[in-house]
Amino acid sequence: MKKLISIAVCLFVLAGFASANIPNEKVLKVFTESFAAPSEVKWFEGTDYFEVRFVESNIRSVVTYDKEGNFLRSLRYYDESKLPFYVTCKLKKKFSDKKVYGVTEKVNDGVLTYYVKMESDTQWLTVKVDAYGSMEVVEKYRKA
Repeated sequence: MKKLISIAVCLFVLAGFASANIPNEKVLKVFTESFAAPSEVKWFEGTDYFEVRFVESNIRSVVTYDKEGNFLRSLRYYDESKLPFYVTCKLKKKFSDKKVYGVTEKVNDGVLTYYVKMESDTQWLTVKVDAYGSMEVVEKYRKA
């Protein structure tokens, strides 16, 4: 029965990207075991990697695997509510006059970094926050 359910899940996922580059069995297995209910699944193939773009739990994601199914990197796009509490607290303390517009979470070589886009009435700001809570302003724009 488990095998039948597994096959059904694989077929469901494959149906979501029928005309796209379909990954090999190793990559597909890791993906289907990692994400329970992805939607809008689109696969892309590079020379030595597969990239999948999808949405799950209202989070838009991009995950890159090597041809052996090993995780290489990821990007996730979401709102302030999904940020860790310690990051939200630090941002609110340092940038009390700004509100969070959106978050890009990046994992590359095992390093987690948040890029938090913030805004005020007169300014856009991008703050880079590492997993330890260290912050650095990496972009600053004046609103027109």
